[in-house]
Amino acid sequence: MSEIPTPIAAKPRFERLGAKDLRVLIVWILLGALGVFVAWHFYFQAFPEASINFQVSRDEALNRAKNFLTQQGALLDGYESTIVFSVDDNVKTYLERTVGLEQANKLMSTEVNAWHWEIRFFRPQQKEEFRADVNPEGRIVGYEHVVEEARAGASLERDAAQTLAAKYLQAQYGDDLARYDFLPEESNPTERPNRRDWSFTWQLRGFRAPDNSDGAPYRINVSVLGDQIGGATEFLKVPEAWQRDFQRMRSRNDLIEDIAIIPYMFLLSAAFWFIFELSRRGGVRWSSPLWIGIFFALLWFFMSVCNWPLIRAEYDTNSSYSAFALGQIAYAALLSIIQALLVTIAVAPGEPLYRISQPSRIQLFKAWKLPGLRSKEFFIAGIIGVSLAAVHLGYVVVFYMVGKKFGVWAPQDISFDDSTSSILPWLGALAVGMYAAASEEFLFRLFAIPFFHRVTRSKIIAVILPAFMWSFLHSNYPQEPAYIRGIEIGLIGIVAGLVMLRWGILATLVWHYTVDATLGSLLLLRSASPYLRIS
Repeated sequence: MSEIPTPIAAKPRFERLGAKDLRVLIVWILLGALGVFVAWHFYFQAFPEASINFQVSRDEALNRAKNFLTQQGALLDGYESTIVFSVDDNVKTYLERTVGLEQANKLMSTEVNAWHWEIRFFRPQQKEEFRADVNPEGRIVGYEHVVEEARAGASLERDAAQTLAAKYLQAQYGDDLARYDFLPEESNPTERPNRRDWSFTWQLRGFRAPDNSDGAPYRINVSVLGDQIGGATEFLKVPEAWQRDFQRMRSRNDLIEDIAIIPYMFLLSAAFWFIFELSRRGGVRWSSPLWIGIFFALLWFFMSVCNWPLIRAEYDTNSSYSAFALGQIAYAALLSIIQALLVTIAVAPGEPLYRISQPSRIQLFKAWKLPGLRSKEFFIAGIIGVSLAAVHLGYVVVFYMVGKKFGVWAPQDISFDDSTSSILPWLGALAVGMYAAASEEFLFRLFAIPFFHRVTRSKIIAVILPAFMWSFLHSNYPQEPAYIRGIEIGLIGIVAGLVMLRWGILATLVWHYTVDATLGSLLLLRSASPYLRIS
């Protein structure tokens, strides 16, 4: 490797757009318009959306859970509550892959409990708590009363406990209970220190998914704690053999990602080495990288704090609530620092190498000041970045539409996610989009392309190699075959590398942020809430 020259700091220049610039921008805008057209018209063909008919809001689901639990004798005064939307990915994936998307949607919208509002009532440092699951139509599909194992209670015989469980189901299901057969072989007692608990199971008659002897049956399980109902749950019993096969298949995704971490660690090590060398020569000015790191640390921490309604749902009542809160704050702070360090480690050596390889470009840290924002370079990069994002969205749609004809599989989207439970729902798309754009573009484009060009003397290798090093780190996504995400992202990574070489890192930063923030905010954009749409 040749000696590292001293970086040159280019100043923003005020220039008019020439005829060639206009031609380039028109081509990019037209390509972007084509990408938007394809994504708009064919997105849900490439990525079908699960059919969830939300007939009750989260607030209404909470009220229904309270009313139901009160009817079961629960005294909820003084209890705190959490509510999250829960998806049984195991059931959802099984149905998608065994009966097809159309039939899976039909089953999950009518007969099979695959998603629900999960409502929890608890008191800090008290074992006893209550949980209720409310499906999108507003029906109670799950109930649990958690008590201490040592709590005193009756020790009913099988027939008495079964009668109690059947009486509960009759009250909840009415005549529909006649469609279920009792499974005596699934009746199991559990001896507690001061009582006997029971578990009973009923199975929907004539139902299998898919409709054959190996298909999954639909069941209701009822637990009896002493002489009280302890809970009831509707569930699709996914065959264990299928689960094992699917886990083996998913393990290939994880294996590819694990392998991809090796070159990623090599790249980080190279970044550390360049930090040392450039610092020794005075080529790294630390103030700007550190300010960028501080910005991302605060952004990530604030996003984590806004997710507190979701975090509370995982609180273990065996521990102190204040200790839990402090622990989560400490964890969020630590994770924020780590995330910020990854950005700093990439940008500190990447920006000087970028200026060495492209000395005519605006210094990255000056691009966000007023002179940089008013420059022709920033304007062109912004237009090209947004246009490339639109092209990217159209490309992904075409990639998976064509891929499906060759056996490529991607799971259905869910028209609801955890972001709506955040204090500021829009902050997730903003923070994740900004962090992904900064951390990945700084490492895999800003640093990696000049680095590999210096090592290999080949611009082709310098563009292709980091593109696929980056792409295969996304292999743990559920798409199949296991390598398909690496191919999909690697191809667009090559395009991004070429764009960076021709129009600079600003264009790829704008592209990367726009794609991630757009995909992350699709749910908000399609929400019925004006606040979510506007934000």
